[in-house]
Amino acid sequence: MRLSGLSGFLLFCIIFFPFAIEISAQQSNPDNVFYKNAVNNAVKRYHQSSGDQSGIYNGSQYGGYNFLFKEGHPYFNIDQFVRGSIVYDGVLYDSVMLLYDEIMEVIVMQNVVIRVQLITDKISAFEIDNNHFIRIVKDSNSSELFATGFYQLLYEGNITLLKKEVKTIREQISNTDGLQRFADKKTHYYIKDADKYYVIKRKKDMLALFSSHKKQIQQFIKENHLNYRKDRDNTLIKVTAYYDGLKK
Repeated sequence: MRLSGLSGFLLFCIIFFPFAIEISAQQSNPDNVFYKNAVNNAVKRYHQSSGDQSGIYNGSQYGGYNFLFKEGHPYFNIDQFVRGSIVYDGVLYDSVMLLYDEIMEVIVMQNVVIRVQLITDKISAFEIDNNHFIRIVKDSNSSELFATGFYQLLYEGNITLLKKEVKTIREQISNTDGLQRFADKKTHYYIKDADKYYVIKRKKDMLALFSSHKKQIQQFIKENHLNYRKDRDNTLIKVTAYYDGLKK
């Protein structure tokens, strides 16, 4: 009966809320994904009222790693499950315990018994500890991106600021400790403006992209004591938002 009830409810949503989530290189709005999409909000309320979250448990068991890391760990921010939300197979699941493995590029959900590795292609977006991520499929319109995968949304307005953390395993042999493993991290930044992606590797890349207001931006950086080398996230977020305001 629950299955038929859900099917009927979904049909109701399709008829009365003709919207859908489509996260791609051409569209990425976290407000729409998490708060404004009528279908997902309606389905979310249905699941909350019915207690049915079985749809999200169709992944595989997450094996993790059978060795310890000498330095670093594979996960986003901390190596513990964090409460968040996720859009999975078109449905928004809220208040779930998530872990983002940046080496395997997979999202793990804590079940009562096991850790479930969710099917990546079914994930449109997710949020962990107020950090928003979207999945972007790399294509001819987004060839500048590192690869198809999850990108953190640092800012979105008329232009979009994205961050991509890539973690890899580095092995090193020690005469005393034998084989040691390290989780190395590289960070990539991108700005999307008018459906085109730009790689931001250094401060001059940002200034070149915002060259139409270069003097104003340099003054803004100076007045707000921003330091690109020491605090890239904060500098890029504030400067991008400032430039976006100047364009309006």
